[in-house]
Amino acid sequence: MQATHHSPPQWPPGTTVVQIATYNESASISSLITAIHTAVPHAHILVIDDNSPDGTAQIVAEKADKNERVHLLLRTDRRGLGTATLEGIQWAQKRAAEVIVHLDGDFSHNPADIPRLIAALAILDEMPFDIAIGSRKVPGGTATGWSVKRHIISWLVCWFTRVVLRVPVRDGSSGFRALRIRCIESINLENLASGYAFFEDFLWRAHQSGARMTEIPITFTNRKLGESKASGIEMLRGARDLVRLAVHTWFKC
Repeated sequence: MQATHHSPPQWPPGTTVVQIATYNESASISSLITAIHTAVPHAHILVIDDNSPDGTAQIVAEKADKNERVHLLLRTDRRGLGTATLEGIQWAQKRAAEVIVHLDGDFSHNPADIPRLIAALAILDEMPFDIAIGSRKVPGGTATGWSVKRHIISWLVCWFTRVVLRVPVRDGSSGFRALRIRCIESINLENLASGYAFFEDFLWRAHQSGARMTEIPITFTNRKLGESKASGIEMLRGARDLVRLAVHTWFKC
């Protein structure tokens, strides 16, 4: 693992970091970085790239050379959405960031929604939310461009997270989230799911720690650039991890 480009020991109070875990996203990453800074001009952007053979990291490095708010975390020894997301969170935590937002690298999540996610963390009844989820499942939220099969799988995973894992959210599999870094301190991050069950696992642990969560409606647009990284094997591993969490939830083992 190697971090490059503009990595100060700490940032000023109130710093927001927008992170993107990438693998072969050269078709979209440059325009995505531009769109993010249009939506949140003062945010830092961290790209965690798993040594993409298509040159994604090189594009980000060039952006970072010209903009001190763009950063690259290049991983050459590990791969996986879950571990990349976690390492990005911990990277920002070490630099004393206050809020971190994560979203997909293919424009499935609209960068224009980032300010709404951050605003959703605002104080409610004198208590701030710790996690704000960009939700496809609450009123006003939707997903476009999906097949019937994908809608069914998404519904099953979210139902499982809410009913079986007892996490009180409707879209537990959403990868578009904002969270307060300070809530990480009370969450057990050991042995988190490394693949596509990472997001459900993280929410489950956050709920166990007492984190306050909220959801805001978003429109998820199926990718138009690049190719999906999801495979049948990865989906099976994700299902295995969800079952493991269910056993722990109900039998405390």
